[in-house]
Amino acid sequence: MDKKRRKKTSLKTEIPKKNKIDTLYDVTRLISNGERCGIVSKKFQFKEQFGIGYFQTHQFEGLSIIIFDVLFKQDLLIEGTLQDDFLEMSFLIEGEQIIKIKGVTDDLIYESQECYLLYLENIKGSISYHKRKRLKEIKIRMSIDFIKRHKLNEEYDITEKYSLLKLQSHFLKPLCSKTQEIVSEILIDKRKGLLKRLFLESKTLELVALKLETTVTSAKSIGTAPSDNLVKKLYQVQHMVSSDLSIQHPIHQLSRQVGLNDFVLKKEFKILFSKTIFEYATELRMDKARQLLLHTKKPIYEISELVGYKNSTHFTAAFKKIEGITPKKYRGNTETKKS
Repeated sequence: MDKKRRKKTSLKTEIPKKNKIDTLYDVTRLISNGERCGIVSKKFQFKEQFGIGYFQTHQFEGLSIIIFDVLFKQDLLIEGTLQDDFLEMSFLIEGEQIIKIKGVTDDLIYESQECYLLYLENIKGSISYHKRKRLKEIKIRMSIDFIKRHKLNEEYDITEKYSLLKLQSHFLKPLCSKTQEIVSEILIDKRKGLLKRLFLESKTLELVALKLETTVTSAKSIGTAPSDNLVKKLYQVQHMVSSDLSIQHPIHQLSRQVGLNDFVLKKEFKILFSKTIFEYATELRMDKARQLLLHTKKPIYEISELVGYKNSTHFTAAFKKIEGITPKKYRGNTETKKS
């Protein structure tokens, strides 16, 4: 009986010091299970003594999405072998993990607001989770068939370039603002059946494209790149600026929030994103303003406030400087073309 259970899943889970269990499913209970239009969705709730929260899975045609949201009550260690080969993306929104992998010398500390893209082949190792710490994570696994179907190897040789043994410990990257937006969309999505399938596959491909694009951009700036810790802080600033465009953040306030001085923040932000914080924020504001002018009937003064200008005259001047015409004329010209 025990051998059959171990064959069913290769992951063995242990709770240090007190309890020992065979699989992750021994610390959870299935609360929902369904299949619709080829997508199999399951949700597991953690047993009260182990944690407060859940993990859920969505699986179809070589794609598996796993979502964790749990506050652990006990330290948890998952160890074993992943026998299938697959491409994995992980996005750690909140929490901390200690990852040990056979063949990699150093333990890896995977922290909140980090992510990775890896090709995994017959991996042996363990992941440790800490009690009294919340874990909020999305893992996306793509099979060899999925990789072939979307031709990910043809141009990018993804199974070679993103091999764990090749990258070793240099695969953890900060979550950029665009990635955070997509991850948030996945977390709050309520679609079911075919719409869920289409949505999850499109978002997976969007995240893969974003990771590949970011890697290409990063490769061009080798030698000038700041340290990983500094990069993480710069992405924090990027997220703060982009998450609510109605707020104009003073540089000194951003600096204080991430623990950098003004000069270092301004200098390193421009190196990483090829534009100043002001230029980056203005570009986002004007993009949003154009969308609101094109697709809504909101008055100019309201659009002005939504993109961070308390004075509509200042907004009009800033918009005209970039577009060459006022917001009112921009909207009028667009409506004329439509008619």
